[in-house]
Amino acid sequence: MDNPAHTLISLVGQRRRILIVCHNNPDPDTIASAAALKSLFLHALRSKVTVCYGGVIGRAENRQLTRRLKIDMIPAREIDFKAYSVICLVDTQPGTGNNSLPKGMLPDIVIDHHPLRRNTAKCTFSDVRPKYGSTSTIMTEYLRELELPVDKMLATGLFYGLKTDTNGLLRSAAKADLDAFNFLFPRIAPRTLSSIENPRIPKSYFLKFADGINNSVQYGDVIVSQMGRLHNPDIAAEMADFLLRMENVHWSLCIGEYRDELVMSVRTSRRGWWAGRVAIKVLRGLGTGGGHEKAAGGRVNLSGLSPEDRQELRDKIFERFLKIVGSREQKERRLLATAA
Repeated sequence: MDNPAHTLISLVGQRRRILIVCHNNPDPDTIASAAALKSLFLHALRSKVTVCYGGVIGRAENRQLTRRLKIDMIPAREIDFKAYSVICLVDTQPGTGNNSLPKGMLPDIVIDHHPLRRNTAKCTFSDVRPKYGSTSTIMTEYLRELELPVDKMLATGLFYGLKTDTNGLLRSAAKADLDAFNFLFPRIAPRTLSSIENPRIPKSYFLKFADGINNSVQYGDVIVSQMGRLHNPDIAAEMADFLLRMENVHWSLCIGEYRDELVMSVRTSRRGWWAGRVAIKVLRGLGTGGGHEKAAGGRVNLSGLSPEDRQELRDKIFERFLKIVGSREQKERRLLATAA
């Protein structure tokens, strides 16, 4: 698509009530992208823009990011979706199961970097670039195309969104990500970035990390962890990232329960695999999943399930995962016992 930012502005036109929907339990990429899209609409169209999200803003880093960006994000449960003339999804798509768009409702605008979903093609405007490492990269290009101002806070947010989603340009990054990185870096506020990356963390975080390590089991080059009840859903992804750093480990899978959902995170360092496809296969018929080449996740609704049914579900997910990645026949070794 040539000049997508100009096309977007022309499409929205005089419509003044705009809703931007982040994915549930928003991460830095969706938060920064929403802030950038809001800034774009405010400067180019002077529209009234609302940003909403489902779930919680769990990680301390993400809460600090929203504070520093001064972006007012409203829980989706407080939103009357029918009151808006334009609905945008950023860093997510219809039908993924990871956003709070009402069932049966299609957004007008989708901007994302995950693999294209079937329903997205039905939307009036969609810009989906799976080869990009972040949606923040796309939004940086939009701002540059329209020659709109990028202040220090917005540049810092977009830089952090790009950095986290690409693991510092080491994961699923393209030339466009490097170009955005080079554009944003001279414009960031270094002290603000440091305060976002290094917030104070509650004691409960370390206790849950200890649970995750204590319940980790290794099967060859695969490590899995049942983390139990989670105080925020993001910690499963943090644990999966952490465990993947272990020597001779190439796959990690972490699951836990947040409210009435099972939360799953998958990570891999294997070349030629696609973690997102693995997540979809693992959760087929159980819930929703997806993601990128190296990182993926998913959700399963647990409402009405007994403790026994929940354990059976967790066992099924582990069995499917080990079978798909070829480690089902490997000997089981508890992580702490191995370390000892």
